[in-house]
Amino acid sequence: MAQVPKMTGRERIFAAVTMQTLPDQVPVVPLLMTRGIREGGLTVDQALRDGEASAHAKAKALKKFGGDAIIPGTDLFTPVECVDGCELDYLPYAQPSLVKHPTPTKEAFYRYKEKYLREGFKPSARVLEIQKEARTMIALGFKSTHAIPTPVGGPITTAQLMTGSSEFLSYIAEDPEYAKEVTELALDIVKNVCRMMFEAGIDVCNILDPFNSSDILPPDTYREFGLPYQKRLFAYIKEIGGIGFTHTCTFTQPIWRDIATNGCANFNGDMYPGMDHAKRAIGGQISLMGTLSPFSTLMHGSTTDVANEVKKLAAEVGYNGGLIVMPGCDIDWTIPDENMRAMIDTCASIKYPMDIHALGDLSNVYLAGHPKHPGKRTSSAMGDTDIATAKTHRPQTPKEEVNAKLVEAIMEYDGDKAIEWVKKGLELGMTPQEIVFDGLSLGMKVVGDMYERNERFVTDMLKAAKTMDKAMPILTPLLEASGADGGPTGTVVVGLVRGNTQDIGKNLVCLMLKANGFKVIDLGKNVKPEQFIETAEKEGAVAIGMSVMTNSSTVYIEKVKEMLDTSGKGTKYLLMCGGAAASKGIADKIGIKYGLDANAAVALVKDHVSAAA
Repeated sequence: MAQVPKMTGRERIFAAVTMQTLPDQVPVVPLLMTRGIREGGLTVDQALRDGEASAHAKAKALKKFGGDAIIPGTDLFTPVECVDGCELDYLPYAQPSLVKHPTPTKEAFYRYKEKYLREGFKPSARVLEIQKEARTMIALGFKSTHAIPTPVGGPITTAQLMTGSSEFLSYIAEDPEYAKEVTELALDIVKNVCRMMFEAGIDVCNILDPFNSSDILPPDTYREFGLPYQKRLFAYIKEIGGIGFTHTCTFTQPIWRDIATNGCANFNGDMYPGMDHAKRAIGGQISLMGTLSPFSTLMHGSTTDVANEVKKLAAEVGYNGGLIVMPGCDIDWTIPDENMRAMIDTCASIKYPMDIHALGDLSNVYLAGHPKHPGKRTSSAMGDTDIATAKTHRPQTPKEEVNAKLVEAIMEYDGDKAIEWVKKGLELGMTPQEIVFDGLSLGMKVVGDMYERNERFVTDMLKAAKTMDKAMPILTPLLEASGADGGPTGTVVVGLVRGNTQDIGKNLVCLMLKANGFKVIDLGKNVKPEQFIETAEKEGAVAIGMSVMTNSSTVYIEKVKEMLDTSGKGTKYLLMCGGAAASKGIADKIGIKYGLDANAAVALVKDHVSAAA
């Protein structure tokens, strides 16, 4: 079959999106947003305030590396930034970080809603700068040669940014009508931001809706609280003549078929457990974009690793079109030049119709999400030997029965049952420590293990914690009276380092530490190095836990270690890190501990306290 005639990047992207014809080669969107700004000699905070300068910086990056799209904007915060009271920290080498949720209480929300209904939508200064950025790109001629998409936060994602993620999850469980009311207002804000983007000449609004991930929301919850608002948004985008894509991160397999029917033209994101699985499930209905691993491959792999992963994507997902290669999420400021070129040049080398055999032997190359992929997380969960399901061949003792029933109560989210069996345990003469650590906390660990295996959701973790909380008022006075002997004790300072805002994982670490008897000081998001140290000193902490989601922010973890070493306190605290950009290799290099997940973090602190006793 004859090779497809040469296309522009713009033609190539839309051939893949519409799936009506093959592109000439594998299209690529290299996500030159923060990484693109670097090539123009600007810092990200400067570019966010100067749309014209940002456009010229990204144009230089495109000229240097290539690619089929140029992207105004950098992140999903544009809608929430239009809400009165929202505060972002503009960072020099990363996307902005949300410092203050604008409507953290119902009173604040209703004050803002009343003003919004009275005065209407008012764009933030940055939305206007993104418009300017898009118009500059068009003036430079990119509209005729490249696709011009921009990221915009989705309805439910914007809603939880308005209130706070844990608070919004509580509203979904306890006050669902209010959660929907917040999302309704968020939807209107998102619509207005999208309208302004299309008015500026942008082709596509890529709706970033990570809160819909099945790591966070159970599928049925997504179908009630996320999907309907997505459908209405994409219907509106189509009505005004625009194009909408959907981006949702991490584990999304249970909702792939829902996403394929939400009205978007393309689905992009990590697509765990693998983009090849997504291709088989929905690739005939909708085009797919992704999912080169941004951390383990693009950041830390070799050029051969990058090239092979692109070839594997082409062979498994793009063999008949419908694929755009893109990193699974925004790429770091420090991604090596040679890996950028390997991604883009390899895409350009793979022509249509595709000769899969010419791509070589890819049998030992695995896509992101596959158990053998270098970036695949291996849970610390107990798996088949899980104590909650282990079989015994002897009758339970009365104390064992109490602990088993407490585990059941946590797993069933039954607060009354938890209270009942706490009281029975005390009547049997069990210590409060036994009840907490062998019963309630064990139940929390079982639920945590199931979450790590994608068998439970963040909402389930929160329900389990509330179940435990219902029983704790009976036990807390007894623990205090006994000095809390017999179990873990100590204070742990935890926070998301500067430049990071995705705090679900950090919240789970806090939850599990509390469930295991530790006092937790949660510093929240965007925490500066000196805040960790000052708080640890003030609270007499035994450990400092730092969550990091972007490679450029690992410098702040190094800074904490450096400041403690300089002051002669380098061994005073257990220092540990976790999160998407953390790894054992990074932690070892800095000289601290690495926690794979919430259970691992608890184990590190327990071991540290035991060793110091």
